[in-house]
Amino acid sequence: MLECIGQLAPSQPSGAHFIKDGMTKESRLDDTVACGSGRTEYVLFSDLEIQAAKQPDDPNDIRAEGRVYKVWASCMRGKGYVYLEPCDARCLYP
Repeated sequence: MLECIGQLAPSQPSGAHFIKDGMTKESRLDDTVACGSGRTEYVLFSDLEIQAAKQPDDPNDIRAEGRVYKVWASCMRGKGYVYLEPCDARCLYP
C-alpha cells in the first residue's frame, strides 16, 4: 500500500512543472509571486487567500485551495507557461 502511495506523489513540486521558453528559475519564481503564490516552487497561498475562496458548503479548506490554485495556474498560463508532466530537464528542478 505504501508503495502505491509513493508512486502517486509528484517527484517535483507543482510549480516546477510550469515551463516556458526562455524562463529561468528566478523568472518563474517572479511570475509565481506575480500570480499570487509565495516565492517557492511549492505553490503556497496564505490562509487569508484560502479563507476568501471558501464557500459556505465547503466542509474544509481543500476545495478553496483548489480554487486558489486554479486562479494561480490560469495566471501562469496567461504568462505563457504550460504544465509539463512528467518533469524533465526543461523544468529546471532542482
